[in-house]
Amino acid sequence: MKINLVKSKKNELKEISKIYMEAFSKPPYEEIWTLKKASNKIKFFYEFYDLYSIKADKKLVGFAVINPNFMCPGEVAFGEEIAIKENFQGKGIGTIVNKKLFEIYKKKGYGSFMIIAHKKSKAVKLYKRLGINISKEGILMEKELK
Repeated sequence: MKINLVKSKKNELKEISKIYMEAFSKPPYEEIWTLKKASNKIKFFYEFYDLYSIKADKKLVGFAVINPNFMCPGEVAFGEEIAIKENFQGKGIGTIVNKKLFEIYKKKGYGSFMIIAHKKSKAVKLYKRLGINISKEGILMEKELK
């Protein structure tokens, strides 16, 4: 299986939105997504961030969103979102895609790559294998606004 990571095209946004909605509606995330809500978020990513399509043998199987202006623009590339269709997970695609992302942003002169992961997600093991470590300086904090 040949894996490619390419800048997303406008005509792929609907399919990417479906992947987003499906991926983040399931455990461990269990977020409430409609296609309209997901489409609005993906359109925002397309316009303001780096949105990549993940393709396996030319078929769209996932996406990655990188914020190149997070914290220190030009220094820290921030992986906002990454999702791969469930039936394509566990095949090494995430490893290939992340390594390609590291290469892209290293060539652009970025000094580090950061990402937030749900502590119960399958991705945590992958990120640790790739050398993405838990931040020593920051923690994610949250307040319910109910």
